[in-house]
Order: sequence, then structure tokens, then C-alpha cells
Amino acid sequence: MIKFDIAETLNSSNQLNIAPTDSINSFQTAVDSSLSFKNHSSLPSDAKEEPIFNTNSYNFNNGYGLVNAGKAVSTVTGESPYVDAPPLGGNNWGADLVKAPTAWQNGYTGQGIIVAVLDTGVDYNHNDLNSNIWINTKEIAGNGIDDDGNGFVDDVRGWNFDGNNNNVLDDESHGTHVAGTIAAKNDGNGVTGIAYNSQIMAVKVLDENGSGSYSNIANGVRYAVDNGANVINLSLGGNSGNNTLKSAIEYASNKGVIVVMAAGNEGASQPSYPARYANDFGIAVGAVNQSNQFTDFSNRSGSQEIKYVTAPGEDIYSTVPNNKYATYSGTSMAAPHVAGVVALMLSANPNLTDSQVRDIIVNTSENTTNPQQPQQPNQPSNPSPSPFPFPFPIDLLPFGLINIGAILPNIGAGFPDIGSGFPIGFDTQSNMQLPPIVISVGENNLGLKFGGIETKTPQIENFSYYSGSDEMWELRYYDSNVNNSLVKEEIEKYDADRFL
Repeated sequence: MIKFDIAETLNSSNQLNIAPTDSINSFQTAVDSSLSFKNHSSLPSDAKEEPIFNTNSYNFNNGYGLVNAGKAVSTVTGESPYVDAPPLGGNNWGADLVKAPTAWQNGYTGQGIIVAVLDTGVDYNHNDLNSNIWINTKEIAGNGIDDDGNGFVDDVRGWNFDGNNNNVLDDESHGTHVAGTIAAKNDGNGVTGIAYNSQIMAVKVLDENGSGSYSNIANGVRYAVDNGANVINLSLGGNSGNNTLKSAIEYASNKGVIVVMAAGNEGASQPSYPARYANDFGIAVGAVNQSNQFTDFSNRSGSQEIKYVTAPGEDIYSTVPNNKYATYSGTSMAAPHVAGVVALMLSANPNLTDSQVRDIIVNTSENTTNPQQPQQPNQPSNPSPSPFPFPFPIDLLPFGLINIGAILPNIGAGFPDIGSGFPIGFDTQSNMQLPPIVISVGENNLGLKFGGIETKTPQIENFSYYSGSDEMWELRYYDSNVNNSLVKEEIEKYDADRFL
């Protein structure tokens, strides 16, 4: 726990000091060359209360909001919005929430669409999946010959890039769970997939521990594209970018294949990789619960506008190996809902480009179609009305809400009530002693100082420490231009030894 020492009165310069008086062990994320699904199906982490900055229909918490299959498909067909279908209920609440039955009742069920699941493999023998598994008809099983000349011998049901063989059976369960959300049969048993007449191409890129290399995942993307996949689901992620994987996703986009990527489960202020590439290619997906509330664990969409939507990702019931079912949570579970919705769209028009699909998805999602009442998750239960024309938190060090208004009840005409609450969040923890944050209050301005460095503008919306190591820290803040509602991110780097 971090403790705070907050002066009870302003000093002679009208400044309030917020300084840590205790610290915890450092928290660092190693940069490596692998990705994993582990961060995408974990238990919920501690909630972080963060602001929402709205830019038209996008906000940096839940992006464009909940995806809507019915509206997306009706837009593809050029028809008036479909009438909502009755809900299925039970374990199919996820399909209900994204309005998949509305697309179904109008004849679009994913028929003719191949969805590649790049994951731990798929149990293609599962009773709820076996009739919806892609088969490479150009390959003769078991003859030891690369009949179709694609460079992979006997890849009848896909390829295992982790083991460099044709065994794509799931040795963990994660991939089978993802596959069921997309394409489990509509037979009244178990669960019904979002695109229950689509086919699953199994591409194993993760091992039994849920980890895999960037190169294997990139090769899996290219394999899926070259062998006829229309949609690729990536329920995996890592903390650093990789040009090889980014290039593969761009290759998919250029070939008209839509890549759907889980946002990650760290409760961070922006998606992990590769979901962060959704500013250029594919779609990033965050998680909501059954009540369409943004989950605590889901990574947010971030201040940079990207193609980010939400879908059910908490307590999702789906297939697991050996004809069983299980309930998992994570953005790994949200992504296949959106992959299924994309399959429904493509079954209405298979010639849609990546750009067209991305635009339709976000333009028919909740925050776009209902801009007056966008979802605002993870807000304080009883927030005070803010006097500012933009959200005004300090994302600095961990701890709930500090009511600075009790200390500064009425300072200047420009800041009649600072006590609307300064949410104190936390991204990275360190065992080094940090310099104090100084809040300077004037007649019509508010300034922030980090050690000997002052912010460049009084229009500060978000201010945070960030570190990838103890050797370098960054001061991150957002400058809000109130007149035209633009957001600019400024990052200034400081060597740690300057403050020792």
C-alpha cells in the first residue's frame, strides 16, 4: 500500500504537495519475444477508477462500446435496422447481448465463412464443434505428401506452429473454449456459437502453458490468410510490440482478412499488443459482464482513437476438450464474440474489406448509435459534479479518492470546487523514492510540478508516473483543448538518478 502525506493547508505559494511516504516493491514487465493468453483469461484484478474522455462516439475507457450484430448485418445488407429477436437466455446470454439472434432470424448465421482460431489448438472431435471444423480438401490425409504445395505436409485440419506438425488438438482448453463461442452448433445442447454455421480453422501457435513466440504467431496469421480464412481470432497478447507480427496482421488486412484481437486483462489504460495495432488494422475487443458493465480486468481503449469495441467476457460458458463445457472470464472470451459478429457480416457480404468491416462495426456499436447515453463504466458510485469542462483526475499513485475540495474549498473564480474528486490511480510501482507532485493553484489556473519540472499548460486532464524500469521514469499527461475537445498526449522522460 502507498501512503500519502497531504498538507492540510496551502503554503505561501498556493501549492499543495502530494508525496509518497511509503513505497512497495517495484513492479516491472519484462520485454520478451513471446505472447500468451494468460493475461487474457485471468481473474478480475482490483478495480481502477478512470475518467472517460469522449470524442464524438469514442471514449478512452470502452472505445465504441458494445458491438451489435443485428445493426451491423443490416448495415451490410443495406436494410433498415432489424427488429430485435427474442433472447435465448441461459448460457447463451452473450449471444443475446450482442444481438446475434437478430442476425440469425434474418438468415445470416456465418455460412461459408472460415474463422481461424490461433490459440492452444482446438478439440475438433468435440460434439458441439466437429461438424464446423475446416478441412483442407486439397490435402490427402496421412500420405506424407504436401499435396497442395503450401509448404505443410498433411495439414488436413490446420497446422501446429508450436510443434511444427499437423497435430492441432488442444492441450490446454483455451482454444477450444474460444472456438465454441464462435461456432458451436445450434442444436440445443451446451452453447450456441455467435456464427454457428461458420467453420473453425485450427492453427496452434501456443503451447500447453498458453505461451508462444511472436514468429510462430505471425506465421500462423500468414498460414490462415493463405489457406482461406476470412477472420482471424487472436485471444492472446504481450506487453511489447513486434514488427514481424504487425507485418503479418497488415498482410491479413491487405488480403481482406479481418483480425480480431483481445485487449488484455491487466486493467491498464490501453490495450496490450497486438490489440494496440487496431489503430491501423483489425479490431480490439474489451470485456463487459452480463449487465453490459465494463469489467475491472479489461484493458481500456486508450486516449488514441482505435477500432475498439466491447463484448461479453465475464463468466462465459463454452466448449472445452473431451465433450465438456466450462465457464471462463477474460478479454480472450470477448474477442470471439466479435469474431463471430464479423463472420455474420461476411456471410451477408463476403467481399467486405478490412476497412469496411472495421467502420461498420464501430458505427453500429453502442456509443455510436446511442451517443447521448454512452456507457460510462467504473465511475465512482456517487461522483460529485465537476466544475471543469473536461474530466480532471490525477493518475499518479495508488489509492481511491482524495477529496482535495475539503482542503481547498473555494479557490479562485476558475475553480469553485476542486472537490469533485481526484481519482488517484496507479500504473507502475517502484521501490525508489519519488519526488513530490506539487499542485499550484492560481486565480484561473492550476499547475502541476514533478520535482523541478513544471507542466507546460494549466489544462491538464491526466498526469501520471510511468516506468518500465527503475532507471527511467516518464511523466505523462494529457492536454485538453476545451474549445474543440481535442486531446494531445505529452510524454517527458527523466532519469531516475536526478531524483536520488
